[in-house]
Amino acid sequence: MESRLKIQENSALAERFEVAFNRIHHVLKTLNPHEYQDAFVKLLSISSRKHPFINSFYVDLKQFAKLRNALVHERLQTNTYIATPNEDVVLQIEKIARQLSAPPKVMKIATKTVVTLQSTHSIEYVIKTMDTSSYNQFPIYRDHEFSFLLTEGGLTSWLASNIKDGQINLTKSTANELNGFEDKHNVSFVSKNMNILELEDLFEQYFQQKKKLEAVIVTENGSRNERPLGIITPWDLIEIDLLQI
Repeated sequence: MESRLKIQENSALAERFEVAFNRIHHVLKTLNPHEYQDAFVKLLSISSRKHPFINSFYVDLKQFAKLRNALVHERLQTNTYIATPNEDVVLQIEKIARQLSAPPKVMKIATKTVVTLQSTHSIEYVIKTMDTSSYNQFPIYRDHEFSFLLTEGGLTSWLASNIKDGQINLTKSTANELNGFEDKHNVSFVSKNMNILELEDLFEQYFQQKKKLEAVIVTENGSRNERPLGIITPWDLIEIDLLQI
C-alpha cells in the first residue's frame, strides 16, 4: 500500500514537472517563431542570447531539460520513471514557468522619478536642475509633447559656443536652443503594460539596425504626448537579473 502511494506521489510530481516544462517550451517557441529547429535546448540557447531575463534561468533550465528527457524517454513501465523530480525541483520549475508565461512589466526596472524640462525653461533653470539632479538625461517637452533628450554633453556644447570674452550670457536663452547642440538620440515610447521580454526585443531591434536605443520612456499608453511614468536606459537592463522573485 505504501509503495503504491509513493508511486502515485512520484507520478504526480513528474506530471507537474512536465506541465511546467511544456509551458516554458511553449514560451520559447513563441519567442522564436521563425526557428525551424524547435528543440528545447536549442531554443533556450537562442533565447538566452537575446533575453537577459531568460538567461538568468539558463543553468536551471538546461538541467531541467536533462531531467525531462529522462522522464519522457526512459520510462521503464506505466507510471514508473527511471528518475523523478523532488518537490523542490517541481516548485522551482513551476515558479520559472509562471515568470516566463507572465513576465514582469517594464516599470519593475524603470526609474520612477523622471526629471523633465520644458523647452521654454531658461538655460539658467536647466543648469540648476541638472546640478541638483543625480540623472544625466532629461526629456525636454514642448507644451505636453516630447521634443528631444537633453544630455550633459549637449549643454556643454551650447555653453562652449556661447562664451564671449570669457563670459556666457544666459539672458533670454531657453532650453529649446539646446536642441541644435544635441546629437541625434534614439528614444522610444512604450506602454506601462509592456513586459520585460518585449522590452528586450525592442533593444535588440535597434541593435540589429546598428543603432543605440539610449532611452525608453514609459507612459500610460506609449504615446510621446503623455506624462512620463518612468525612464529606462541600457544600464537598467542589468537589473533584469534581479527580477527572480
